[in-house]
Amino acid sequence: MNFTMVLIILLILLALRVPIWVALLASSLPYFIINQVPLSVIPLTMSAGTITSFILLGFPLFSLAGKLMNNGGITERIFDWANVHFGWIRGGLGHVNIVASVIFAGMSGSAIADIGGLGSIEIDGMTKRGFDLEFSTAITLASSTIGPIIPPSTPLIIYAVIANQSVAALFLGGIIPGLLMGISLMIMVYFYALKRKYPVEPFPKFKQSMMSTLRVILPTFNIIIILGGMAFGIFTPTEAAAVSVAYSIFLGMAVYKELTWKRLWSEIVSTAKFCASVYVIIGASMVFTFIITREQIGNQLVAIVESTGLGATPVLFLFTVLVLILGCLIDVTALIILILPVIVPVLIALDVNLVHYGVMFIMTGVLGILTPPFGLGLYAACGMTGLPFIKVVRSVSPFLIPLIVTIILVILIPDLVLFIPNLFSRF
Repeated sequence: MNFTMVLIILLILLALRVPIWVALLASSLPYFIINQVPLSVIPLTMSAGTITSFILLGFPLFSLAGKLMNNGGITERIFDWANVHFGWIRGGLGHVNIVASVIFAGMSGSAIADIGGLGSIEIDGMTKRGFDLEFSTAITLASSTIGPIIPPSTPLIIYAVIANQSVAALFLGGIIPGLLMGISLMIMVYFYALKRKYPVEPFPKFKQSMMSTLRVILPTFNIIIILGGMAFGIFTPTEAAAVSVAYSIFLGMAVYKELTWKRLWSEIVSTAKFCASVYVIIGASMVFTFIITREQIGNQLVAIVESTGLGATPVLFLFTVLVLILGCLIDVTALIILILPVIVPVLIALDVNLVHYGVMFIMTGVLGILTPPFGLGLYAACGMTGLPFIKVVRSVSPFLIPLIVTIILVILIPDLVLFIPNLFSRF
């Protein structure tokens, strides 16, 4: 009953849009008072355990690398390369939009970074070539969800820390599902293009193809550094993040000469502020997790699931629906921190691979940026395009279908996630 009280207070505070770290602490405080648990446990819990994880250092470093890659004209180079090589397919710049997001995902690891970095370039390019604004906005938002799936991924790092899993395995596990998300969206765009007769770009000449490839090869080499370094054991994830930052600074300052010291400092400060907001949520969530552990909520949930006789697959579908619903209210980072400690015991009891579930969890949770009432991507698109909120929601809704179908495939076929991690584990 004590935990029920905490949960009700938490949900009320979240509904009132109280900052999540305040909501977590404020809802937990009555529990400590009623149960006469010393209040000194709160700061001790917040400053120990997960928050001190060395792996968590990769989170601000990958975030900074993504911000730096978003400068120096790199986003324009990515869009140009995708346009040359995929613009000729029926649907033209719709496919280009998706391919550019796939490439940028390998640098930023964030859906919002994708919208902020490529969004205006993609939408402007599409509308100037005859695509309507609603469709251009919808595909830009939908393709941005690939950002946290294809490595590096900041949500996967936080999942790895909370669930005590390998960051490298999760990163490698996100490759195939991320590509499938892109392919499913491209199929959707193709049928839209047939129906609406959207324009296509001319088939590229060899010289044009080579020139655009040369312009983008150095930024995309960053992906090889990160994945290759981790897959072959050259770097730890944290070291890979540090190398990625150094490489991004080298490109921006020495090669493209478009990153200034002033801009670098601004991005460092911006990253520090963003990561501090996440760290304070993690610290507050440790207090919430303390209550979950003390009340043995995980064990109780395991007993309930076992009493129903449900197997792993039906439970995974139920958890997916739960994450989809909660994702409409809170972002994917908060989702990881809030519900993972509760459901992990159930997953372990059902012998579910936590790397498989991690990729599936992030794929589902990130859809929250596309769903009302609090989808950050929807509001970002409104500010970027001037479209009314309801029009953005209506235009992006059909693109949830291929993304959800991809999630279902990942649930039913675990090897879509586990094939590459298992392949490299043999080396």
